[in-house]
Amino acid sequence: MDPIIWLYIAIGIVVLGLIVAIAGVVMLLSGIKEPMKEMKGSADNLKGRMDKLMLETTHLQHTTTELQEDIQQKTEKIAVLVDGAKGTINSIIDMNSVVRSITSGISKKVENDPAHRAQVSQYSNNAAGLMKYLDSQKDQGQPNATYNPEPDAPKQVSKNY
Repeated sequence: MDPIIWLYIAIGIVVLGLIVAIAGVVMLLSGIKEPMKEMKGSADNLKGRMDKLMLETTHLQHTTTELQEDIQQKTEKIAVLVDGAKGTINSIIDMNSVVRSITSGISKKVENDPAHRAQVSQYSNNAAGLMKYLDSQKDQGQPNATYNPEPDAPKQVSKNY
């Protein structure tokens, strides 16, 4: 056999191999087409889920930020309230010390001077009378009446004989 025939046979075998290889690649591609569509659908579904997850995460971050701001504002308001309460307590303590010093000064003056005793007694009686009057007015429901701390002096009739 002539070498040219062998050459033609070899070329025929190579062409036949190429045809078989091309047919195999075409069959492979047509077989992969359906799983690739499924993979693309799964990837699109996963992308949609990730978008929803990112939207929910953004919403939660926004809500968290609002809650942090609200907590911060309320903390500041509570701090102001606590400072005010401390100031009130300090004011009450200061007022108590002033009342004690005034009371001790009054008691010293009362002990040393009989005229002051009478005046303190009069003030005490007037204060007690005022308290009784206010209680009676509260019970009667008449807030517009006036209070006179000293009872009307009895009229003295002059005796001309």
